[in-house]
Amino acid sequence: LEMAPSGARVWCGGCPPGEERCGTRGSYGGDDDPLAGTMNMRTRLLLTAALLLLGGLPLSERLRANDDAEAEITLALIGGWLIDGNTPLPFENPVILIAGNKIKAVGRLGRVRIPTGVNVIDVQGKFILPGLIDAHAHLEGLGLGERDAEFTDTPEKLRHVILQNARLDLFSGVTSVRDCGSSELVLRLREQIEAEGPRLFASGPQFVKRDPTQPSLPLFLEYDGAKVARRKVREQIAKGIDFVKVRLTRQRPLPTLEELLAIVNEAHRAGLKVAVHVDAPHDEAVRLAVMAGADTIEHMAPLRTYDDRLLLEMARRNIILVPTLYQIQAQRVDPLERNDEDLIEPPLHNRLPAEILQALTQRAALWRRNVLEWRTRGYDPKRTLREAFRSLTRARLLGVKVALGPDTGSDLIPHGRFYKELVLYANMGISPIEVIQMATRLGAEALGREKELGTIEPGKLADLIVVDGDPLLDPEALRHVVLVIKDGRVIEVPRHEAKSR
Repeated sequence: LEMAPSGARVWCGGCPPGEERCGTRGSYGGDDDPLAGTMNMRTRLLLTAALLLLGGLPLSERLRANDDAEAEITLALIGGWLIDGNTPLPFENPVILIAGNKIKAVGRLGRVRIPTGVNVIDVQGKFILPGLIDAHAHLEGLGLGERDAEFTDTPEKLRHVILQNARLDLFSGVTSVRDCGSSELVLRLREQIEAEGPRLFASGPQFVKRDPTQPSLPLFLEYDGAKVARRKVREQIAKGIDFVKVRLTRQRPLPTLEELLAIVNEAHRAGLKVAVHVDAPHDEAVRLAVMAGADTIEHMAPLRTYDDRLLLEMARRNIILVPTLYQIQAQRVDPLERNDEDLIEPPLHNRLPAEILQALTQRAALWRRNVLEWRTRGYDPKRTLREAFRSLTRARLLGVKVALGPDTGSDLIPHGRFYKELVLYANMGISPIEVIQMATRLGAEALGREKELGTIEPGKLADLIVVDGDPLLDPEALRHVVLVIKDGRVIEVPRHEAKSR
């Protein structure tokens, strides 16, 4: 501690240094400061207490405690710029110390001591971000719609696709994935998925209201009545789901409030969150999800409501919206504006099997024909996209939180290009730093894991990525992930794949 001499001026922060026009004195005061004696006495008392506390331990024990703390450090990440997921600006030359699978310390180079012998990774010129969180994905999907079945029609093929998608996600910077509806195979493969890919948060099959006129599908769990719904939630919890996914859709009758409340309450009793897929009817289904206490609402239905009170209630109840807006761009805009060769750009183009690339090209041709036919009837996909983002701005102004997840695995949205949704949001006028926070900190909130994930700060799990380029100036830089750290483990992305030539 440096004691300011009596009468010394201290910069108040409101005047330029060296021009202390306001005459503000430091907390130690001067001879004319009536509080000087009191403040000096307080300072002495605080220093005395601190010395007594520090002196309570023998020197050898204090030194040993410091050595033990340093011995825990296994990795140091230095240099570059840090976007921590909390603050609105990055800072230069950070030091991030990692102990095992946890972040131990974060500070500036020169101010944080790096223990000798620790593995140091210098990322000078690059940007460090929290690991990305895809809040709406399907690990069993290839981006081919109904043609997925051609590549997943046996358990072994499906297993191969799931693990391939997990690896693609991790290499693209996604360190946590929220699988919003899949077969129980995803749950059974959890250990291998997390060994080769991101952290897995899976809902298993989706809950749907029983309709005798509709076929029963393996990806759906049918219920009819609150008692049956509650029992099926308990059965899924026993199988290891991480959250519950409910579908409110035009293809099925809407459940009663009692039925949906039974599902939500049973999940909450077990500490699990509930995601509700809503497509139509918009106002009625959104109101039902809000009244039942859903934790997240998936897709665009809340943006199509005519009642702002629903959005205000979503904000009041802290219901997070995952609008999956990149679907419009991928399915209705890109097929018209991109040729077949540019549809899937590097590095994903280099990682997908040739037969999948060919099938994606054919799928895009089908969407292109459909959209062109719709345009003859007055449909404009770009106008639809602009309107969706205007509605999203309205929802955010009313206080609704937004997490990102493009419905990865659905039509023309293959795994391994989560960055595309972030680029879209930035291009539509949302600041890149806010977009990154939607894909990290708010994604962690959607998972219910904000105390462990989503930001880079001491005590949180060591999930980080390094990108080559400045994503605040050019969001496309998020495509160039060169290093991934997941759970404290370093995964280096091959350089020739990380950036297109």
